[in-house]
Amino acid sequence: MVAPTVLVLDDNAAFVRVVQAAAAQSGYTAFATDDPDAFVAELSRPEVVAAIVDCVVGDRNGLGILSAIGDQRADLPVLVVSGYGETMLSQAEQIARMRNLSRLSTLAKPFGLDALRGFLSGARADASA
Repeated sequence: MVAPTVLVLDDNAAFVRVVQAAAAQSGYTAFATDDPDAFVAELSRPEVVAAIVDCVVGDRNGLGILSAIGDQRADLPVLVVSGYGETMLSQAEQIARMRNLSRLSTLAKPFGLDALRGFLSGARADASA
């Protein structure tokens, strides 16, 4: 049986390592990439139960991914993170409403491990329901 997977789109290697460790402690595997196209290609995998998306990945806007998630998996729990403040997170919430993403959460970087674990725990509860 394949472990439930969290997709991670972020270009900060240290952040990705923290997410991978927290995911493993929560019983997930983490597929991390800094390539939005690779992220979208993984969305259709049935074991994907949650996603974490950074607003800015390199020179690309990670918020564009929300449209793809809305098209393919509108019910997927998604955590949007940003080190660029509340403006980016507000944009994410607006896009989520337009794309009918029903389970979007946001966190401004830096945030505590408890907040990340809370998101993962909620995604686990959603997957079990």
